[in-house]
Amino acid sequence: IDAVKNCGYSCSYCSIQTMFKEPEISFDQEFAQKVSSLTFDPNKTYHIGTGQSSDALLWGNRNRQLEILCDLARKNKNIILEFKTKSANIDWLISNQPPKNVICSWSLNVQEVIKNEEHLTASLEMRIEAARKIADTKNLVAFHFHPIFEIENWQHEYGKLFELVQKNFTSEEIAFISFGTLTFPKPVLNKIRQYPYMTKILQMPFEPNPEGKLTYPIAIKRSLFSFAYQSFANWHNQVFFYLCMEPAEIWDSVFGRCYRDNHEFEQDLSRGVFK
Repeated sequence: IDAVKNCGYSCSYCSIQTMFKEPEISFDQEFAQKVSSLTFDPNKTYHIGTGQSSDALLWGNRNRQLEILCDLARKNKNIILEFKTKSANIDWLISNQPPKNVICSWSLNVQEVIKNEEHLTASLEMRIEAARKIADTKNLVAFHFHPIFEIENWQHEYGKLFELVQKNFTSEEIAFISFGTLTFPKPVLNKIRQYPYMTKILQMPFEPNPEGKLTYPIAIKRSLFSFAYQSFANWHNQVFFYLCMEPAEIWDSVFGRCYRDNHEFEQDLSRGVFK
């Protein structure tokens, strides 16, 4: 559910920069009416995200979007409503206890990547601190380690990041964790070449995937994701882990399992979170 079009952050790799023709940020003035018109089957579960076309928490409750969405979750207990963010703007949520089926999820990366590629976003320390405050309200949180990069000494650097998360949170506080890396449609690469910031994104060893998008070779992905997953070995039976936009063969090599389709995956995720 998109309340805002365009993002105030400037991540060098972000696909949002190719989603809209104009650079202006706009708020949907009919958002309340659109949300109030939604209907849900009470016998089904739903996983709804916000934060794909703009950071979900960057703008706080401007235009009442957090209030409207939390009311939606409160009235529909069979919804998992996910706020995806790289911000630390949680003041409204702390002051207005959201229902338990609202999950704030943070995209995390090593600070060197945040500093050089995720411009204007909250630091790693600020994101962890914000997530800790939300977890202290007894709401579940989630983390997306996406995109993982094959940077210099990547095992050491990402290993420290994974340890930091496990040091600050218990598995019972985590709804799910995802791993992913960059998968680019070619228009995004063209946009990056025009970007005003210096970036190392274009130094990645790209190769086309079956959809014609550019991404890391499979061997590198297997190495990145297997290391990440094994770093959370103590949480394997308590937390739902998944890969973002990866084919079945990589799921099998990392997790020893895969799903037949997206519906089966979402049902499994929902069962894990509600449990």
